[in-house]
Amino acid sequence: MSAKPLTVAAIVPAFEAAWIVGECIVHLVTAGFQAEEIIVVDDASTDGTGAVCRNSGVRLQTAPRRLGAAGARNLGAEEAARADILLFVDSDVLVHSDVRQRVLDRFAAEPDLAAVFGSYDDAPIHPGLVSRFRNLLHHHVHQENSGEAVTFWTGCGAVRRVDFESVGGFDAEQRMMEDVAFGLKLARRNRRLLLDPFLRGAHAKCWTLSTMIRSDIFDRAIPWTRLQRSGAADGLPELLNIAWRGKVSVAIAMLGLIALMAIVLSPTTGIVGLITAIAGVAVVNRRFLGFALAKGGVLEALAAVPLLWIHYTAAGLGYAWVRIMG
Repeated sequence: MSAKPLTVAAIVPAFEAAWIVGECIVHLVTAGFQAEEIIVVDDASTDGTGAVCRNSGVRLQTAPRRLGAAGARNLGAEEAARADILLFVDSDVLVHSDVRQRVLDRFAAEPDLAAVFGSYDDAPIHPGLVSRFRNLLHHHVHQENSGEAVTFWTGCGAVRRVDFESVGGFDAEQRMMEDVAFGLKLARRNRRLLLDPFLRGAHAKCWTLSTMIRSDIFDRAIPWTRLQRSGAADGLPELLNIAWRGKVSVAIAMLGLIALMAIVLSPTTGIVGLITAIAGVAVVNRRFLGFALAKGGVLEALAAVPLLWIHYTAAGLGYAWVRIMG
């Protein structure tokens, strides 16, 4: 007697996403999802997000108030009560055409697998240098760390419903990094998670230098450091971009920040120190710079050097804030 085929639902939290959620839905349909398998949670948007979803025919849930991404995903999971697999997709991610089948095949072939997630692809949609840098860096980090994992990513990540419910879903009180915390909870229960390098989607977000810095400090470094301080990651392998290259890069970048501030007192010493730090970050991250060179040419690789320093400096500032202020 053959096993019952697994069922899957795609859950998309959407806030002020009228500009892109329609394309997100189109790509899910192209990947083989039926309209009834797609659940969009309009997180109290004011820009017509709900109207776009209604016109597409998908299942729309409207939050009574702003829940945040974690709460919206939990609401979507409640709506997908009959699905064996829950695939979470960000509203600005356009999944590749094989995503649905790849997810189902992976879970069918590996009964012990609790969750699988992927990465952005290497063809960022927005042409700006900062946007390309951010998306290519994410792609590179996830590709370099593919395989067994202890974390999770909701940009394009799937989990068995039973495992989702076993840890109570996402922590709706956690504003950012709730997907990482969710993955850590599964790993602590000795549930198996996997980063599949071929599970991909294109990212449509437009990054600016200011949004990158704010995100690195307040949406990543601070909540991630607090998560580590809570002991949630104790005894587990290192997480993606806080492996040794990330830690060394942050240390070097912070020395560069000190050198930058020292320019006021000693211009020559400060400038030399800053240039040395930026070069040090480049050396540690030479594999990524080689990747950026191959994807975008010399200009993109050169632009990535100072952007890497800024990225890791922002991460260091967020880390220092938590250590000093708590």
